[in-house]
Amino acid sequence: MSELEAYFRKVYAPYGMLTEREWVKLTESSVRRLPDGRVTPHYDPGMVRQFVNFPHDYDLWPEYDALDIPVLCLRGADSDLLLAQTAQAMRERGPRARVLEIAGCGHAPALNVPGQIGLVEEFLAA
Repeated sequence: MSELEAYFRKVYAPYGMLTEREWVKLTESSVRRLPDGRVTPHYDPGMVRQFVNFPHDYDLWPEYDALDIPVLCLRGADSDLLLAQTAQAMRERGPRARVLEIAGCGHAPALNVPGQIGLVEEFLAA
């Protein structure tokens, strides 16, 4: 478990702002025990290949443009998945999302600190 926790701390570092307890919880909820007693991530690490193998599966601008509801987009400023130019397009087209960037965070904001939670609360209250 300690090796997996170290691995998760490395690969999920861009999520930022996790407490020690949250790192432990993330690890505990992200592993499964195999029949031989070993533990392993409970997801396929190769799942990210979908973005390479099927890049056009995520071209959803017609669906986005058809939305007629308020949209909030919280983008980690260091995200390598939701690119800045995509967030800018979300501001300019369709429902014209309110896009807020979370400094010191990659993809995606964990919504585990008051400043991030407050952004969602303010949006929902409006």
